[in-house]
Amino acid sequence: MINTEGLINEGSKLSQELLLVNGLSVNFETIDKTVEVLKEVSIRVEKGKIIGIVGESGSGKSTLAQTIVGVLDIPPARIVAGKIIFDGKTILPQAGEGQNFRGKGINMVFQEPLVSLNPVYTVSKQMEEAVKAIGGGSHGSDTERIIRTALEEVMIRDIDRVLNSYPHQLSGGMRQRVAIAMALIQRPKLLILDEPTTGLDLIVQRKILGLILQLRKEISSSILIITHDLAVAAIMCDRIYVMYAGRVVESGDRSDIIDDPMHPYTKMLKYSVPEGYSSSGPLKVSKGSPPDLTDLPSGCAFRTRCPKAMEICSLSVPPLKEKDGEREVACWLYE
Repeated sequence: MINTEGLINEGSKLSQELLLVNGLSVNFETIDKTVEVLKEVSIRVEKGKIIGIVGESGSGKSTLAQTIVGVLDIPPARIVAGKIIFDGKTILPQAGEGQNFRGKGINMVFQEPLVSLNPVYTVSKQMEEAVKAIGGGSHGSDTERIIRTALEEVMIRDIDRVLNSYPHQLSGGMRQRVAIAMALIQRPKLLILDEPTTGLDLIVQRKILGLILQLRKEISSSILIITHDLAVAAIMCDRIYVMYAGRVVESGDRSDIIDDPMHPYTKMLKYSVPEGYSSSGPLKVSKGSPPDLTDLPSGCAFRTRCPKAMEICSLSVPPLKEKDGEREVACWLYE
């Protein structure tokens, strides 16, 4: 269990919209069928805010992030509908499917840094290339200063050792810090972190989460966190979107989602983590498994796992509707 003492998110009260995703639908095309991976997903990220996208494997959260950045494999993926506006500019559909926006105000740190870090080059070489990509470091001393500043920002102390190392020679937590440092070199307006603590021990998890909160204050970037762990979102995020089977099923401010979840799936996520993650009550085992996107049940995709399922749940998909101002929920219980 992560010790949350001292990790307090202090989001800016005055913020403006940086990213708007509206009605995004993405399919994966196979030889014999079409799989709907994202279905009419809408989210917004305000300047200076940390936003969480929470859901189990197969919820579509990583596909959403990849679509925003423009690194989605097309084909087999196909963007069916939707609009993405970043910093006042429409980047989808006008920019065309598949355009990579990494380094153009948006950057992403992938779930496993070994995937994004080249195993045959030292950290130093890869960071030099990152500096060149933004047109910086015309002189060697400038390049070194930019690199060292980025590593200092992620609290790496043994900089020389890290720079001379290959990715596989570093611990998981250190690789994660290096990947974040490389992303920060480009000073993105939006930093997307895909499962930033997965596979790390609890002590390192806490350090990474604290680091992210500190960076938000220092670099004034907005941050989009993709996670399966509602506990991480509870610590980090100003607003949370909960996804299930390619749809947003609930969204709201952190306090609303954590203290008073409405959707049965959000409640299941809350009560399936140990006490201390802002949860209360007995620990409960999650019922069932995430659905097979190639063979979804009729109606609400969560109904086969839902303790509150009704007849209407098998007949029709509940629409996502606004409740109590900034909250949204897609559940027939609230119709």
